[in-house]
Amino acid sequence: MANLPFQDKVFAVTGASRGAGLATARHLLARGAKVSMAATSEENLAKALAGIHEDIPEAKDRMLTMICDVSKQEQVEAWINATVAKFGPLHGAANVAAKMNDRIFPITDMPLEDLNLLHDTNVVGTFNCLKYEMKNIKNGGSIVNCGSIMSKYASPGMSCYCASKHAIIGLTKCASFEGAPRGIRVNALCPGAIDTDMVRQPVLMTNGEFWNVKEDHNIPSLTKRWAKPEEIAASIAFLLGDDSKMVNRQECF
Repeated sequence: MANLPFQDKVFAVTGASRGAGLATARHLLARGAKVSMAATSEENLAKALAGIHEDIPEAKDRMLTMICDVSKQEQVEAWINATVAKFGPLHGAANVAAKMNDRIFPITDMPLEDLNLLHDTNVVGTFNCLKYEMKNIKNGGSIVNCGSIMSKYASPGMSCYCASKHAIIGLTKCASFEGAPRGIRVNALCPGAIDTDMVRQPVLMTNGEFWNVKEDHNIPSLTKRWAKPEEIAASIAFLLGDDSKMVNRQECF
């Protein structure tokens, strides 16, 4: 018998066109869920959709895809409204959409626009999603926000990213208290290095050279290895599912 722990449950996933967001959407769809996928790239979303149709053909009627910039509140509201109109109220959500620094500069040299860019997606985006997800989620639902190992630690030159990921922990804790009377759980998954294009991108340093995480050193993870997007998806699914009903307000590293 097929293992379908999320049969007919409704989930919203951001950053769903690639990386951990796409892996999460695929994981849920393969286990019977109805999934609404949001992303900013129409091209990447189309590729993701084609791959799912090929690999999980039985899920084609359980999907909704929508272009959505999570930093824009009206777009998030429209996406969640469309999701509820198609599938009904949410059982859960995974807020995976994120941006990283493309340069490692000290605060004294870091342009303010870098802080604003990461804040808009990582912090404002998570806030916007929480706002409309919590308005449209069933009692007993679960929301997972994606923080980072940098939600707990810090690194020179990473002030903008660290600040944005620390903020997600604050949002998660507040939302968990606000959702508790309805049995809504809100947790943060805080992974280290995920093997995605975003994490592997070279970043500019003040000396004009580019730096990137190597296979054998400087991997920001306690296990000192890259996490596969599918491993992150499985962790998110655990936090969304019934096996973690007593897990709430946690920062899972």
